[in-house]
Amino acid sequence: MKRKIFFLTIISFIFIFSISLLIYAKEAQIEGENLNVRSGPGTDYDVITKVNPPEQYPVLEESGEWTKIDLGDHQGWIHQDYFSITEESESQNDNENMMEEESSDNEEQDGTSSNSVTNSAETYEQMDNSLAGKKIVLDPGHGGRDVGAIGASGGFESDYTLKTAQILREKLEEHGADVYLTRSNNQYVPLTSRTTHTNLLQADVYLSIHYNSTPELPEVQGIDTYYLSKRDQQLAEYVHGGIINETDMNDRGIEQRDLHVLRVNHRPSLLLELGFISNETEERKIQSRAFLEAMSRGVLMGLEQYFR
Repeated sequence: MKRKIFFLTIISFIFIFSISLLIYAKEAQIEGENLNVRSGPGTDYDVITKVNPPEQYPVLEESGEWTKIDLGDHQGWIHQDYFSITEESESQNDNENMMEEESSDNEEQDGTSSNSVTNSAETYEQMDNSLAGKKIVLDPGHGGRDVGAIGASGGFESDYTLKTAQILREKLEEHGADVYLTRSNNQYVPLTSRTTHTNLLQADVYLSIHYNSTPELPEVQGIDTYYLSKRDQQLAEYVHGGIINETDMNDRGIEQRDLHVLRVNHRPSLLLELGFISNETEERKIQSRAFLEAMSRGVLMGLEQYFR
C-alpha cells in the first residue's frame, strides 16, 4: 500500500511538472501599445508597469480572461485581448564556434591587422584606474529565437553581439570594472527585463550592443552611437570617439534617438551599432577577435574619459 501511494505521488509530481513546462513553453506576443500590467487578474488590481509590442514574455498562468507573465525580475497580469500566444521554439542557432575557427583567417583578410592593433598598445597601457569599481551593464542585443539581423555570410547578429560583449567584459574587468551581462548565452531576454535589471542595479553605465544591416545597400559601412537623455551626450561622444580612433571605421556619428532600451532606462545609457554585417568586408572584420579587441579598447578609452 505504501509503495502504491509513493508511486502515485511520483506520477502526480511528474504530471504537474510536465504541465508547468508546457505553460512556460508559451509566449505572450504583446499587441497593445502601453499595455497595463497589473498585480492581479483584474482591473481592480494596481498597474505595476507597462509593456509594448513587439515584446514577448513567458506565460506562467491563466485565469479567465487574464494571463500571468514573467517580466524577468517580477511577474504581472495582462488581459487576453491585447496579446497573442506563440509557442516557444527549442531550436537555436549558434555560430560562435564558426567565428572562433575563422578568426585567424579573417585577421589576415580584414583591415585590422595585428600591426595596426599594436599601434595603440602604449595608449592602452597608459589608461588610468577610473573604471575600478564601476558597475557596467553590457546588453548583447537579441538572442534565442530573436536572431536579429542576418549577415552577408548568413551569420546572426545575436551571435556577434554576444561575442563582442564577452570580449568587452574581459577588457573591462582587467581594469577593475564590475561587469554584468543581460545574457551570457544564446537565450531570449525581453527588453523590459534588460533595462529593469540595469535600473535596480543602479549601474554606472549601460551599453546596448548591436550590429546594423541594410541588405538593399550592401556597400554601407560604419559605426553609429545613439543616446536619448541630454545628460548622456558626452558619454556618447567619448565612447564613439574611442571606437573610431581604435578601429578606423567609417564614422557615422552620434544621434539622439528615442529607443525603448534608452527610454525606460534611468541610468547613463547608449545603444551602439558597431558595424554593418550586410557588408561582406565589415562582417569579416567583426568575425575577427583582433578587431573586437580593438573595438573594446575604444570603448574602454571612452569610459575612462567619461569617469575622470
